[in-house]
Amino acid sequence: MRTIALNKLLIAQMIYAFVGIMYNVASLLDQRAGLASWASTDAVIGVAGMALYGLFLSTALMKNLSFYRALMAMSVLLLGYNGIVSHLLNLGHLEMYQSFLVWALAIAINSCGLVLNLLAALGWYNSTPLTK
Repeated sequence: MRTIALNKLLIAQMIYAFVGIMYNVASLLDQRAGLASWASTDAVIGVAGMALYGLFLSTALMKNLSFYRALMAMSVLLLGYNGIVSHLLNLGHLEMYQSFLVWALAIAINSCGLVLNLLAALGWYNSTPLTK
């Protein structure tokens, strides 16, 4: 089975964290402008959670890959539930979101993150380029 280079996986995870932060910042800005929230979750907590996730990635940069994999397994559970399942459970309550599009966007963003986190948690990466 082919694996992804760890440095490429980390870049993809950093992009995921950045996109997640920007989604929550946009929601917060719309809230402060008097518009509806983008999601049912608190945008400040969303930003903090994604920033913490970004810190988790630093464990791989410090070559502590066992801890990185454990944190990514935890991320699969936390972000998988809060980022995907909780939004899917709100399908019948789309009034909690600014639009159907931002509801679907939240699920799409976090689905990408879930795949990346699964790759990391399962160790399906090649760490050789990072260690050179």
